[in-house]
Amino acid sequence: MNSVKLFEKLASYTWQRILSSEKFNISQGEETITDLNLLEIAMSQSSEVTVVKTAKYKEKDQGTDWEWWIGNNRIGYLRYAVQAKKIDKHFIHYKALGHKVDSEKQIDILERYAQNNRAIPLYCFYNYSQNTNLKPYWHCNLPPDNEQFGCTITPLKNVKQALQQRGKRTFDFLHSFSSTKPWRCLVRCPSLRQVYKYGTPTDTWDFDNVFVYPRLPTSLAYAMEMNSEFRPYDYQNQRNDNIIDVEENNFYGEHYPKRIVVANYLGDSL
Repeated sequence: MNSVKLFEKLASYTWQRILSSEKFNISQGEETITDLNLLEIAMSQSSEVTVVKTAKYKEKDQGTDWEWWIGNNRIGYLRYAVQAKKIDKHFIHYKALGHKVDSEKQIDILERYAQNNRAIPLYCFYNYSQNTNLKPYWHCNLPPDNEQFGCTITPLKNVKQALQQRGKRTFDFLHSFSSTKPWRCLVRCPSLRQVYKYGTPTDTWDFDNVFVYPRLPTSLAYAMEMNSEFRPYDYQNQRNDNIIDVEENNFYGEHYPKRIVVANYLGDSL
């Protein structure tokens, strides 16, 4: 299964799972949904989407649920620091959007981590809606598909606006932005090719901290190859030839997320 089909499948599953959890009164938070999506990715055994477990994680240092590296060796990779939020049981708003870690706002931690690590800060929303007319919120060139709203993404700046205005932590407000899209767009949208090519945001993709990595960190590539936990500098340690890749210092510092997803971007080949 290619990366686009897998992301589409996960969005549909998430949409149906949220509906079922409310129907049968079995609560599922965003962490559970994230874990289930990660399990589905792993079980798919797709050659185009890989989950890598990391050796340590401190939410207070980064505010991320997971990190995504999306691209390929031809055009490079974009790195996303991602925080997930689930729609509330009334399918209206995101109660946990203003969550704090200790005494600091989670959004501020995420923003700082993204800035310090050359990553694009994103929020990923897990959704279901009883509204059958979601076309006003559809910002994709493909035909509307309500189940693809199961997993959507938006830049951190949009969430910041929602937090600054009373009553705006809603599905309607956050999906009114043209930069809020189904998450499958990250692996298939042709217009995203311009971001890879020029390393700058566009009107369609209004990202912060855009940086195109020419390749994956060697430590991450090594963990993928060996099906092992990701630990910075493991690749060099295993080589045992005293050759240090100084660029690794530009990829990760002391802290990193508990899960990393590496996915193939197909937007220039579909």
